[in-house]
Formats: sequence, C-alpha cells, structure tokens
Amino acid sequence: MKLTRIAALVPALAMVFALAGCGGAAEPIDVGALGQQLVDAAGFGEPMNALDGAVALGLYGAPEGTTVAAWAGTGATAEEVAVFDCGSAEAAGALVKTLEQRNEVRASQYADYDPEEVPKLENALIISGGQYVVLLVAQDQGDAAKIASEALAKAA
Repeated sequence: MKLTRIAALVPALAMVFALAGCGGAAEPIDVGALGQQLVDAAGFGEPMNALDGAVALGLYGAPEGTTVAAWAGTGATAEEVAVFDCGSAEAAGALVKTLEQRNEVRASQYADYDPEEVPKLENALIISGGQYVVLLVAQDQGDAAKIASEALAKAA
C-alpha cells in the first residue's frame, strides 16, 4: 500500500518541480511608465507631447477595451511613441497588423510631404508581447528598442 502511494506521488512531485522551474508569472506593464521610458530613451527631432487616451485610441485604430499611453510631435515629423494594453494576445496581434498598415500609409504620405521622414517610418519599431504592443517611430531609437523588448519579454 505505502509503495503504491509513494509511486503515485513521485510523478506528481516531478510535475510540481518542473512547473516551478518555468519562468514564473508574467509581469504586468504600466503603459504610461513604459511609454515615458521610451520617450526618455529615444532621440526625437522635436519635443514629444502626451496625447489624450481617447484621441490616441481613435488615431491608432485600437480595439475596444484597449488602454494606451501615447506621445507625438507636432506632425511636422513622423515621430511617435505608443504603448498599448490590448487585454489579450489575440487583440494585440490584430493591433500589430493595423499599426503596420497605418505605418505603410504614413510612409507613402510622408514621401510626398517630407521624404526625410520616410526612413523613420521604414525603421519603426512595432512589436508585441502577450497582450501588449509598442510602437516607436524616432529619429534615433537609442536604448528604447531594448527597453521595449525587455519589458514585453517579461510580460509575455
């Protein structure tokens, strides 16, 4: 009897220890704090201004229920920063596609308006991790790309 209980317990304990060794729980992201870090870490050709959340959601075509923190210049440049919490990885994936399409449209618009801005759009950072998405269009991404990637890796 005791041997049977021990034999049944060994696989169960092995499973517990195996799961405990997996990276742990995902860390939630404060979209405002991460966005501000990205603004501080990247180089921009003009001052960045915080956008109203409702305006930003409409501007980026974010799905309903998304939280966003966003910054942009005057519009004279293509530069912008936005961090989104979409609530799910599926919604984040859909937003990435929307942002990529938006970025392509902006690149074609800036090609006529200010061609010097097009390389910024061509090198834009649009990445996701779990339910989060980061958009960064900057003159110099500096350490911002690394900061964003690390934050998203912890959240996934």
